[in-house]
Amino acid sequence: MELAERICGLLTPYVGSFTADATARHICAKFQIGESPDEEQARKLCDFLRKGLVAYVGAATAESLAAQCLKDVVEAARAER
Repeated sequence: MELAERICGLLTPYVGSFTADATARHICAKFQIGESPDEEQARKLCDFLRKGLVAYVGAATAESLAAQCLKDVVEAARAER
């Protein structure tokens, strides 16, 4: 599964499918992250995501989603290696 699709699946229940898809693709492109980001890249991506989500879902939920995103991204990258 493509990284942007994983992030999109995580965000869709909170911001809707169109916003989730656009956000996921934008963030991956912005940080030039491919399918197997290293842990540093994954942390930067998820921190950026957390900051942007605060306005939509509040600080606590944004923190939780970013943590889940980091976990999913790191696990996916390890599985592909």
